[in-house]
Amino acid sequence: MLLWLWDAGHCHGVAGDETRARRAAGECLIRGQAQTASVEAASLTLGVSSLTDTYVRSGIGWTGRRSDRGVRWTPLPVSAVS
Repeated sequence: MLLWLWDAGHCHGVAGDETRARRAAGECLIRGQAQTASVEAASLTLGVSSLTDTYVRSGIGWTGRRSDRGVRWTPLPVSAVS
């Protein structure tokens, strides 16, 4: 299951799609609750040894910063897979 994790200062959450995650994180930026925000795709997986759910981040997403026009989103850097 693909979900979107978002973080903005002390605010954070999980959304079902990228648009909702960016909107939630952006609202925290605009209200001045954070200087930067991140939104990242993740998959929900069941831990085999502990039987607890966990999120596995994909590295695909965005970093947001407040600007004079609202929020400016920049893609996360692509990391090399070895």
